Amino acid sequence: MPAKRKIYKEDIINASLNIIREKGMDGLNARKLAKKLGCSTQPIFYIYSSMDDIKKDVLKEVAKVFDNAMMDSNYDRPVYKDIGRNYIKFAQNEPEIFRLLFNSDYREGAIDFIKLTGSSKPIFETISKQTGLSKKEAEKFHLKMWLYVNGIANLVLNNTCNFTNDEIDELLREQYISMVLLEVDRGNIKKEVLENVKNKKIKKKIKM
Repeated sequence: MPAKRKIYKEDIINASLNIIREKGMDGLNARKLAKKLGCSTQPIFYIYSSMDDIKKDVLKEVAKVFDNAMMDSNYDRPVYKDIGRNYIKFAQNEPEIFRLLFNSDYREGAIDFIKLTGSSKPIFETISKQTGLSKKEAEKFHLKMWLYVNGIANLVLNNTCNFTNDEIDELLREQYISMVLLEVDRGNIKKEVLENVKNKKIKKKIKM
């Protein structure tokens, strides 16, 4: 008789994440999880006491997936425009996770991202390094940029509009420059920052 496959916590989280990617959080239940793992529900609830506990852990994993995707960059250091592009790309590539984070009752991830708190602190650091804005002003800047980017992401998510990568890059670039120019006029950002953005003085990564 073949030995029963041993199930680990990591297996449960990965399987749960894959179900969410396919069916959303509402599609995650014990029966579907057991089927995905190829086992009965017994080993699942030997490790976890309830589905609620599983969902809490898988939400943490969802946040990690999102955070890693946001900080991906084509340059030698994170560029704020990359975050906007990554956000839209995430809506395209991970529609159910995006809906869970930004279009559902689960709001912790969205608030964390918008407020630049918790795991979204690297985004604040990116804004601060590029613009010199204070935490308070960077949060305002990011919120206004997010409102614009989130609009594009949802148009793409719902297949309302089909933008090419070049069109998305141009939309983000124009909006970012407009916002930086406004902050320069207000005295919150130095003129040199605007010139650097216009001249693209950021080195791209060397592909190996």
